[in-house]
Amino acid sequence: MGWLQKLLQRTPTPKNPAVKTLYRTDKKLDSKTEEIINRLPQLGDTIRQGAEYLYHKVLQEQIGHYDTRFGSNISKQIDDTKQSAILKKLTGFMLVAFFNQLSELYPDSPVPSGLTDALHYEIYQALPAKGSFVDYLTYRNPNFEDPRLAPAFKFGNDIAEIMQTLDLSFSFMISQQSPVIMEISQKLIRLVLFDEPIEAAPSAS
Repeated sequence: MGWLQKLLQRTPTPKNPAVKTLYRTDKKLDSKTEEIINRLPQLGDTIRQGAEYLYHKVLQEQIGHYDTRFGSNISKQIDDTKQSAILKKLTGFMLVAFFNQLSELYPDSPVPSGLTDALHYEIYQALPAKGSFVDYLTYRNPNFEDPRLAPAFKFGNDIAEIMQTLDLSFSFMISQQSPVIMEISQKLIRLVLFDEPIEAAPSAS
């Protein structure tokens, strides 16, 4: 992950509307919030390249396992359009990890939402809308007693929809990788937020 060494040289994107909203809401942001705002460019690069890493090291491998197990050829159906759509979903899931991390720092506060909106803008030059990470944060499914499991279920369904497969086994196998994706995402995010060294990443199963 040598690309992480270049991140500290970036400067924040000017006129980020989500950052402006944060300052309007609270004109005296604490020092950690200010630090996170200054690190938005590094965080944006981390999320973008982290999504690429997760796509190649986790999802592609899992789709290959599915093809081997069920004799399908889904992996060969991934073109540039589908890969781009998958990366967008991975990015959204990583932004959820960012939001969750901030929610531990700022419980019962609008800061996590505002900073995650700001990071979304840093990545896409647009505020979040339908189809963004917000869908994972707001998704509810009464079949799950633990609401934390619902986003993983939705993520699996989203990837299955992109690949145009109705096989529940496929979406389930993708959903099973959500803990791995979330853990790697958290490690990358904590590296930028807290300069916390990355230990060996878990392997996909």
